[in-house]
Amino acid sequence: MRADQQIQINTLLLAREELFVRIHDLEKSAAALLGEPYPFIRPALPSDPRSKRKPSGSGTGILPVGLKKSPPTRDPLRRLEGLETAYRVTYQRSGQTVTEDHDDLDALRTLLASQGKNLSVTRLETIDLGGRTKSVLLDSAP
Repeated sequence: MRADQQIQINTLLLAREELFVRIHDLEKSAAALLGEPYPFIRPALPSDPRSKRKPSGSGTGILPVGLKKSPPTRDPLRRLEGLETAYRVTYQRSGQTVTEDHDDLDALRTLLASQGKNLSVTRLETIDLGGRTKSVLLDSAP
């Protein structure tokens, strides 16, 4: 590798490190707001190795006898429709029930993806301007 190429790569690696430090600082700030660590999930990165698809046995698309295709998992989230103005999400966090109203679909996707031992979404609904339920998208309350 030439010296000028090494300098360019080192510059890019330093910029990358600065961004990782910024992400770490943001995660620490979120934890400080909550008073406990937030269960951030590492997003997929372009540099992650990708698994290669295995070729199907026969290539015909026909399943062996006794096997059924599993239905695709349905994402409960959808865009707001008609008179719906926001989403109301209810979740359990560290034994406490929390209900919040959100209008950001991506934030709700992150919340659903963050579920684990200390966080569990129990209900997701859409609401109108008056806060009345318009549609229940998820209800897993016991």
